[in-house]
Amino acid sequence: MKQIIALTDYKDHFGSKFNAIPYNSGMDKTLLSKCFEKYQINLTYICLSEVINYETHFWKDKLIIYTSSEDEGYLYKSFIEDIVCYLELIEVRVIPAYKYLRAHNNKVFMELLRNSFNNKELQTISSKVFGSLEEVKKCIESFKYPLVFKQSAGAMSKGVGIAYNEKELIRSIKQITRNKQYFKEYWEKGRRLKYAGYVQQSKYRNKFILQNFVDELRGDYKVLVFGEKYYVLKRDTKNGDFRASGSGIRNFVKNIPEGILTYAHLCMQTLNVPHVSLDIGYNGKSFFLIEFQCLYFGSYTLTFSNFYWKKNENIGFEFIEGKSVLEEEYVKSIVEFITDGREQKN
Repeated sequence: MKQIIALTDYKDHFGSKFNAIPYNSGMDKTLLSKCFEKYQINLTYICLSEVINYETHFWKDKLIIYTSSEDEGYLYKSFIEDIVCYLELIEVRVIPAYKYLRAHNNKVFMELLRNSFNNKELQTISSKVFGSLEEVKKCIESFKYPLVFKQSAGAMSKGVGIAYNEKELIRSIKQITRNKQYFKEYWEKGRRLKYAGYVQQSKYRNKFILQNFVDELRGDYKVLVFGEKYYVLKRDTKNGDFRASGSGIRNFVKNIPEGILTYAHLCMQTLNVPHVSLDIGYNGKSFFLIEFQCLYFGSYTLTFSNFYWKKNENIGFEFIEGKSVLEEEYVKSIVEFITDGREQKN
């Protein structure tokens, strides 16, 4: 029997599940194990902090799946990144690749990943990345407005807004980057007086991105892909607000834009992952990949949808009525990913 190791967090939880019982406890680990057993795969759980207890040769020829975290300040997520990066360094196969963990709720790195894509259809949104207000001021005269600004960390449109001119942009960046370390700022002023030419540490340093604004969008589509199955949720914006994420206005619709599933499939092929959450905009002419997450994303769209589309090589995308179980689809997508040999192409 083949073996897969699942790395759990300090709560002994694995993954993300919208309607988990108890609350925020992740996927059902017992069900996950049973689902893997159907494919003659033994699932073993190991806590992330225990990884270092094993000699490096233990991990050879092992397949690893792992959880992420959305803890406040992403302090524990930083620890997870250390562990998964270490495993990749000793040439252990982790699913998904470490770069996608780094991009989880990290819009700056997500945009850097987007910039590395060879397919221009996934780059219809143009982004610039910054780590401080001072970096913006160096090139601010080249900007065209309106501009969308996004704090790097966060979800549900937190730290996201739009600026229509330079004054609004500066004010907004200050709001999302302010480091309130007043005692250190006092000492920084002292160093400036004491040392000629000393440049003070910025009060506004917290990484963020700036993007072009696509005016024609009136919402977006949340598309979850698990292997060959595609789940779609339409999200509309509130009056006077361009942000669809977090609006609460959402509907499962069968009448979706022609080509959106093909576009989602293109994203899957480019990312080379077993499952993904895509935020896709459509202005009636073109599709826009707004954001993507390859692990630890919300499962609402899969859990509450009464239908989905399945990719069929002969007929394209087949519409199917029916409910899905997160753990079952998660396992199927992992097994398909391994069977196809795609986990060796990252």
